[in-house]
Amino acid sequence: MDKIAWKKSSLTDDAGKVAAYSTLINVALLAAKAIIAFYSGSAAVLSEAVHSLTDVIASLSVWIGIKISRRKSPSFPWGLYKAENIAAVITAFFIFLMAYEIAKEAVLGELKEVSNLNLSIAALFLMAVPVYIFTWYEKKRAKELNSPSLLADAEHWVTDLLSIGVVIAGLAASRYTPYADRVAAVIVILLVVRIGYRILRDSMRSLLDASVDAGTLDKIKNTVEGFREVREVSALHARNSGSFIFVHMDLKLSARRLKEAHRSADAIEKAVRKEVPFIEEVSIHYEPVKKEFVRFAATVSGRDGAVSQHFGRAPFVALWDKDNDGKTISKEFVENPFSGLEKGKGIKLAELLVERGVDILYTMEEFSGKGPEHVFSDADVEVRLTASKNIEELLEHNAVDSDNGL
Repeated sequence: MDKIAWKKSSLTDDAGKVAAYSTLINVALLAAKAIIAFYSGSAAVLSEAVHSLTDVIASLSVWIGIKISRRKSPSFPWGLYKAENIAAVITAFFIFLMAYEIAKEAVLGELKEVSNLNLSIAALFLMAVPVYIFTWYEKKRAKELNSPSLLADAEHWVTDLLSIGVVIAGLAASRYTPYADRVAAVIVILLVVRIGYRILRDSMRSLLDASVDAGTLDKIKNTVEGFREVREVSALHARNSGSFIFVHMDLKLSARRLKEAHRSADAIEKAVRKEVPFIEEVSIHYEPVKKEFVRFAATVSGRDGAVSQHFGRAPFVALWDKDNDGKTISKEFVENPFSGLEKGKGIKLAELLVERGVDILYTMEEFSGKGPEHVFSDADVEVRLTASKNIEELLEHNAVDSDNGL
């Protein structure tokens, strides 16, 4: 198992465990609230028990969503990651259901006398402590695991705390006025609906393949543009799918060989994965920068343009550019700064010509098995043997080559 696959498996196990903990706690709360409702006769506490029943179903949907999202299937080549977003949508609807239950019982319900008031308040308060601790824990783990369904479940636990607070406030205020808890309930309902809307909105954006946030896109783009060979980012798209991000980009690279471009794309992918966590796939389509001219070169023995029989020892190099119509648009002679070296002059001159962007080199010397051959081959520079004596003759020969599509 490779490192990425192991990491995904580990994330799945961790997220599944947290979701399982959430389900077990909800079952325990359901039992506790049912007992308190039975002994107190409180409609609000009974509503809370019904709320916990919906929580059990919601937690199970999160756990199932996480398990399904990591499965592989030939029918779903892009993965089942969005099952986690579907689970988050289901959780959002259960939050809306809970808001309706609170509204119905705490705001519109009949006023009833409550027994065992102090005991019920104490039991609910003690119940809120572990809920608060688990809410903090699950939200922390959801961010670490980049799990939308766990984060939705954590937000759901926040609504649990708020609803428990409403019930406690209602029970306490019932000593003085039966209407105080209803005012608090309206405030809580608004908060609950806001949380549910945010979860539903974010999950639906992912299900509809909306783009990731602008900050993440900028981070990816800045990382890509940091590579010297990247001349243009033609297109950049990234979307969420469950806990993971899928990235596609179209790049124009200065690389002249397919092998070199592929190596650059691999380096770019690694850098993007390092900068932005939880990326499932990086798809890079690259193409070379289209040149508006072709650059030719030939080693010469002097500024008179006589072609040199030697490559590395030649004192000058003639460079000329031709546009796509075959017209010479520039011509110059440059000195060979390496002609006086005892060793390595041919390789260094070859590297210099590559840096100057030479596409085609004319030479009288064969490079078979020599260092310059490897330099030009790696840079995709075409080497042509010539018998021309001077540049003018070579230019004329080059014109014939151009006319013949060479």
